[in-house]
Amino acid sequence: MTEVDKISLRGVDVIVSYREATEERRENLYAVLAHLAYTYTDYRLWLMEAAPAPRFDWQRLRDPKIRHVFIHHEGPFPKSMLYNMGVRLARSPVICFHDADSIAQPATLRGCIDALLDGKESDVLCPYWSVINVTGELKQGFMTAPDYARFTSLDPQQLPPDASVLYSNANGGVVLFKRHEYIRVGGYNARLEGWGGEDDELLRRASRLGLRWHSIAVPMFHLHHDAGSRDALIESIRDTENLRASQAIETMSQEEVEALARELSAFFAAD
Repeated sequence: MTEVDKISLRGVDVIVSYREATEERRENLYAVLAHLAYTYTDYRLWLMEAAPAPRFDWQRLRDPKIRHVFIHHEGPFPKSMLYNMGVRLARSPVICFHDADSIAQPATLRGCIDALLDGKESDVLCPYWSVINVTGELKQGFMTAPDYARFTSLDPQQLPPDASVLYSNANGGVVLFKRHEYIRVGGYNARLEGWGGEDDELLRRASRLGLRWHSIAVPMFHLHHDAGSRDALIESIRDTENLRASQAIETMSQEEVEALARELSAFFAAD
């Protein structure tokens, strides 16, 4: 794809949180970054890495759009904290949170940016509804040449053996916010350790505070990785603060939700 054929993301800041847990996850990250560079132009990417030691190799891609920010961190992966720090660094009126293993439909991603920058109907947009997991030769082909075109012919109702529905609906993965609204509701809850449950907590809190959060009825594609760890994660958060915090939003008074948002948004006060 030539530069003239690439899709402009209109100067948005894209924020990716990352910790290198396995070789498979590392290669997924580089494939996603290569896909973004191949497909889009006019964006800045903040790669927010938290780990005991840095693992990301900027020289491998040499993409000047990538700003690598490393934070020394020994505890559970601080996904919420990394996203919030990325927002502190970002300056575009629309910000895009982008998982290191997710691929959105390019035209839909651009359409969401247009809707948030120019429209008045939404404050938050997910450029997808269902999530399709790709593995085997289908995934390997994308890893070799990260062009979304290889996914365009897939029929979600008749998927090939190398693809399956991971989630029938979801609200994380790739999500775009009006930056000032994200800050107003307090952003991701950095009290929650690790990852898992933080997306639901933010969705419920943002909805209680009046954010118009919409999803688009197209699939997003997920690059397969260590399914066992995903199952273990789901089991591990069943009775944790991550899950309880999401459920608690439903029982809090409006005044309590607003107080929580004010407390969390203090992190952004220096902006």
